[in-house]
Amino acid sequence: MNLASEGEYTLPPGEESCWITVGLFAVYIRKTDEGIVVDLFESGSEMDNAIAGTYAFDSEVALVG
Repeated sequence: MNLASEGEYTLPPGEESCWITVGLFAVYIRKTDEGIVVDLFESGSEMDNAIAGTYAFDSEVALVG
């Protein structure tokens, strides 16, 4: 597991997505070529349509370095 500290997770290089359970929700986080997509599902209903979702583009994030 890639815990940076308690409760923080860093997606390993080469991995494109992960699922996180938060209470009654299943959260699907997916990296895309253009940014990130986050979809929310009822836990146990991950194969159904997402309840809600959002996305952000890499170009919307200031690059540091």
